[in-house]
Amino acid sequence: MICSLDFGCGTLRSLCRSGGPGSRLQRLEMRSEYAAVPDTALHRRALSDQGVPYALGEGVLLIVGNDVERTRWLTRIPATPLFPGGRVPRTDAPARQLLHILTGCLLPSAGRGEDLCVLIAPAADASGAEDELLRAESAGGVAFLRRLVEMLGFRAVELGAAEAALLSAWPDSQYTGISIVLGAESSSWCLARRGLVQFAGWLPAGGNWVDAELAKQLRLHVWDADGAAYLDTPRVSSWRRQQSVDVRQPRDEQEQLLSRLVRSVLQQLAMAVLQHLEQSEGLVQSLRPVQVVLAGGFGAVSGVPELLAEQLSAAAGGVQRFLVQRATAPDTAVLRGGLIYGELEQRLQRGWAA
Repeated sequence: MICSLDFGCGTLRSLCRSGGPGSRLQRLEMRSEYAAVPDTALHRRALSDQGVPYALGEGVLLIVGNDVERTRWLTRIPATPLFPGGRVPRTDAPARQLLHILTGCLLPSAGRGEDLCVLIAPAADASGAEDELLRAESAGGVAFLRRLVEMLGFRAVELGAAEAALLSAWPDSQYTGISIVLGAESSSWCLARRGLVQFAGWLPAGGNWVDAELAKQLRLHVWDADGAAYLDTPRVSSWRRQQSVDVRQPRDEQEQLLSRLVRSVLQQLAMAVLQHLEQSEGLVQSLRPVQVVLAGGFGAVSGVPELLAEQLSAAAGGVQRFLVQRATAPDTAVLRGGLIYGELEQRLQRGWAA
């Protein structure tokens, strides 16, 4: 069995193949968040009437994953992310316990020792950090996720999100170019030649940052029963995902603000990528555009590929062309790439065993 498990900061996803090539695939996904409501008889009855499972906390009832959306009417307090700041939680005990439960829900029971799971951790943890303390924390986050997978009987292999997107979208370009993943909490990238990563990096900005800034500047809030105000990011996120919203051609003040925020993220990303592009081998060729694949849920927003091409060209001083292509089903491109990597890894292991 081969599984790909994407610990996304917006959505947890798994894709498994139990047989050989051509066998049926099984895909599951759950939201990366949980909600806490007061532990009262009325709340328990409301959840039971709706058929919503819950866990018991200290004076609260915990609802996790896809069930959070069904129970938003029970509380005005926004859901808590399972990966706050794009990292595995260190001090949030309920979140760590819920990650354990959800991992078991997303992965089937492993039957043999050769069962493999490709683990794709949040970019902030997977990429590490220059600071020694942050690097230690990052390593601890990935190790925690690895243990969750290994406790289910799988052999865990780690893979970066941008590298996974590269495998899922580029068979025609010999896996040479730039791979960019615009996620919920962060944006990651890699430069690769014939599938070998030469440089990689990430930025602590993604779709959630854009939504929070937009809600803050538009003064969109929700209030709980005690009068505390929270940014209404779910409302912004729902609006942003509409097909009529195009960040390259804004029609009103709200869309213009969204466009400026998206440009800010893409500009930072383009500058980071271009710092390493000239140092890479075989990516920049005269008279030929550099190929760029764009994945991640935030990459599905209309106009983002065109804006990214503009920002990359501007960062290069206009002397280099970039061909930016959105991956098919960009929100699941990382997951599909993880499965491809797992199949290649398993073939390699069997070849060595032979």
